[in-house]
Amino acid sequence: MRARVCLILFASLALACGSSEEGFVGEVTAPVVYGADDRVEVFNHPDVELRRIAEQSIVALIPSFRMIRDPDGTYGLFTQALENAQELCPGELFGNQPTAAVCSGVLIDDDLVLTAGHCIDAVTPCDSYDYVFNYHLVAQDRLAVIRDADVYSCTRVVSQEAPESILPPDFAIVQLDRPVEGAKSPVVIRPATPLIEQESLTMIGFGSGLPAKIDSGGSVADPRASELDYFVANVDAFQGHSGAATFDSQNRLAGILIRGLAPDYVADSEDPSCNRVSVYEDSEAGEIIHNVAPIVASLCDAGEGAAALCDPTACEGEPCGSTPLPSDGPGGFPAPSADCSASTHSTGALSGWLGLALFVAVRRFRPRAA
Repeated sequence: MRARVCLILFASLALACGSSEEGFVGEVTAPVVYGADDRVEVFNHPDVELRRIAEQSIVALIPSFRMIRDPDGTYGLFTQALENAQELCPGELFGNQPTAAVCSGVLIDDDLVLTAGHCIDAVTPCDSYDYVFNYHLVAQDRLAVIRDADVYSCTRVVSQEAPESILPPDFAIVQLDRPVEGAKSPVVIRPATPLIEQESLTMIGFGSGLPAKIDSGGSVADPRASELDYFVANVDAFQGHSGAATFDSQNRLAGILIRGLAPDYVADSEDPSCNRVSVYEDSEAGEIIHNVAPIVASLCDAGEGAAALCDPTACEGEPCGSTPLPSDGPGGFPAPSADCSASTHSTGALSGWLGLALFVAVRRFRPRAA
């Protein structure tokens, strides 16, 4: 889908204050990502189980200064619409939706969220984010209500491997300030067994910072079955999908997205003043997904994992975790090639006042009455 660029960590999304309760553009024809654009709103996805996972287990990492709490305990979002953030051409998908999230995460225990390691660093520490459930649409023009019970903070990073190359290890496990409340639950994790080539995949996350989308149109291009370190797929991924939960054909967590081809948007060939989604063929799969098995192994080796994850029979009678085979790369992962072809899928958060100072477009997005 995207032209090739060298690895880069992006610094920010622009933000500003304003107000709007306009509807969101969502179901229109647009250029595609890999083959067909398979991103579907949570409320509109036909699979009941995937809708449940999206509603109960998927977490948006949103810079805290973008979250505005009202006296009634609900939240609004200060951010740009996608059409402004990316200078989109008319008719592009999701143009009027908010772009609040910086990275994606998934709940793997009652108080543990897994995300990409490059989402958290010295500039954007774990406590610079709110960890937000319920950031999705419940109707075509209506955001779900985000309440106090949906918003968490970070107490510490339990386990982290920051990237030294375009390949793994690249993950962080964050402990929330409290166990999750209400109808929220950890995902089911796949046993530490290989995927197969062309196995269907589903990714749920916050590409371009948008409310959660479910992409069930992906498949495994290279399972790296003998290594169990990462696999390559053709899921439709954008910046903001870093850490996005990727599920196997049985809706078990298989890994998290960490890298992919870039840029996400390119100038329109007929009107260079606006941008459209970049396009690749399905056969040109280039999204790198960190296998969950070595992440669980790292957590358990550090003595930090829950029994539900670290018991040798925890995943359908088999281990959930497995260490990759030794190699020349850091942490037992393969050494990177010289090809500088991938980009991270996050856009680092700015501190509050700096972000506001740089802000240019300007809406307050709030849930809209039914």
